[in-house]
Amino acid sequence: MLTQVGYSLLGFVLAIGILIVVHEFGHYIVARSLGVKVLRFSVGFGKPLWLRRAGRDQTEYVLAAVPLGGYVKMLDETEGEVAPEERHRAFNQQPLWRRTAIVLAGPGFNFLFAILAYWVVFQVGIPGIKPVIGEVRPASPAAVAGLHVGDEILAINGTRIQSLGQDRLYLFQEALNHAHLPVTVRTAGGQVRQLTLNLSAVKASVLSQGRLSRALGFSGWRPPLVPRIGAVFPHLPAARAGLRAGDLITAIDGKPVASWTAVARTVRHNPQKALVFTVRKQGRTRQLIIVPKAVKVHGRRIGEIGAAMRIEPLPADLRVTVQLGPLAAARAAVRNTWLMTRLTVEMLGKMLLLQVSPKSISGPITIAQYAGYSVEIGFSSFLMFLGVVSISLGVLNLMPVPLLDGGHIFFYILEGLKGGPVSERVIGWGQRVGVTLLLGLMVLAFYNDLTRILG
Repeated sequence: MLTQVGYSLLGFVLAIGILIVVHEFGHYIVARSLGVKVLRFSVGFGKPLWLRRAGRDQTEYVLAAVPLGGYVKMLDETEGEVAPEERHRAFNQQPLWRRTAIVLAGPGFNFLFAILAYWVVFQVGIPGIKPVIGEVRPASPAAVAGLHVGDEILAINGTRIQSLGQDRLYLFQEALNHAHLPVTVRTAGGQVRQLTLNLSAVKASVLSQGRLSRALGFSGWRPPLVPRIGAVFPHLPAARAGLRAGDLITAIDGKPVASWTAVARTVRHNPQKALVFTVRKQGRTRQLIIVPKAVKVHGRRIGEIGAAMRIEPLPADLRVTVQLGPLAAARAAVRNTWLMTRLTVEMLGKMLLLQVSPKSISGPITIAQYAGYSVEIGFSSFLMFLGVVSISLGVLNLMPVPLLDGGHIFFYILEGLKGGPVSERVIGWGQRVGVTLLLGLMVLAFYNDLTRILG
């Protein structure tokens, strides 16, 4: 049975492998279709672990030792000698529009893959929760608009809403645009009302942390956190005191507790202090003395008893599955890909303008963790994850940074404006700048990952 680390490694390797193949296949297939000779298609860098030659050109297909990238090597006079009879097939001899098409094909295939992934997921169906309001924060945009606990969201700006997460990307975008959104709700009493959600005061810094619910001021209904024990871990205070799965905690030190949050808070704040737990099971009440073990978390000393809450199942009437037909799924897939692309670009822009913290940049460790979670949940979740990362990869590669596809496009634009190739000296300086920027970005991403892990 795989551990969380195992799922993370499996998910990361699968995700990176698939997305590298997609990206490089874009360069490869367009280059070949435009008559450019492809010498090598490599997934990974470094020493080849597997190599095969095939086709009229005896192209090398390689699986290399370092699976953190890939490349397509084409016939090119700037990288080696080219026989006179094959000069017309060299990349550097192609017209500007062909070279541009070949370079753009990599990121382009990332976006096409995202559309395909979303299209499949929307047809398979996405499990969700009925859009019923469970909490409204005071003085928030939701409270000002008149949303109340128990209201069911029927539509946002005319689009029917079936589950809470269905239009999340659209809400992110409109929040960034500080829009005034028309919302249709049905109250707990059955009355249909038209409200306006004013998002003009929403801060991009809050959105960059993924806190959409906090920014809007409402969250969906969730099962109550009943303080009933789901699991007790051996050799820890709860087990030694006699706490058992199924026990309902009704009071601690004589004070009634109504939620698991209250139990957890009391335990955390009382390390190595004897607490009297009143528990009930099958009509029988008993009292247990439990001394929380002291542990250090993020430099703080807190209590821990070694017990977990039982997760109550979601009521059937609140469970929904958003499933679309082929045409509707295609429209939704294109829309989601566009919204995600636009959001990524806007957040990068706000980061450069210092409106958003660079702490929101994630590196390979965080990506591996999310990959592991998505693999563990199931196929649809992993496919959605691939779609999101594929879009991010496409946007990143289009940045006008030398060494990336966007850097090549930038030099091609200069070439078009100038009417001739950019000098090797300028390209060399550009590549040095590109290496510096990419190394800086990698260091920042790793630092953010480690900061998240270490608290």
